[in-house]
Amino acid sequence: MIVVMLVVGCGTAQACKPMAERLKERVHLVGVSDVTHLSTSGMNLYIEVDNETLHRFVISEAEMDIVSKGDVIATISLRDKVVIRGLRSSTVLVPLRFKARSSFVLGRLLARLVGKSEALTLNYSIRGGIGPFRRTFKDEGIMIDELLPDGLLRELIGVVDNR
Repeated sequence: MIVVMLVVGCGTAQACKPMAERLKERVHLVGVSDVTHLSTSGMNLYIEVDNETLHRFVISEAEMDIVSKGDVIATISLRDKVVIRGLRSSTVLVPLRFKARSSFVLGRLLARLVGKSEALTLNYSIRGGIGPFRRTFKDEGIMIDELLPDGLLRELIGVVDNR
């Protein structure tokens, strides 16, 4: 999800528009391939990525707050860096940590994402880049629908439900 946000979503932040447009053209998220170690504290998410650039893309830090009615209901953060190697299609491990008031909140969050019963927004801070050029991208109040294509969200939830 964090990689998706950086590749797809940072185009909404003014500071990274030129980089984001280049990434959208040359780095493609193909889909979700697997989820392991799924618990209330986190999960390992495996995604299929096609990187047509010469450079490896590294996300070193990331944190995303999920906000409902002005309150942060959950936070998803990166446990370790994510590396997308250049000029190849590959499966990439995205190790995620969850923080919420309770495990019940995390279960309800998935149901709310699928049902889209109310507007959830995201605040994020992501540090990453291509080659030696790294930046921190931040934005607030982004609607989930703007960042995640509906098919991708359903694919992720389908993989999680099969666990």
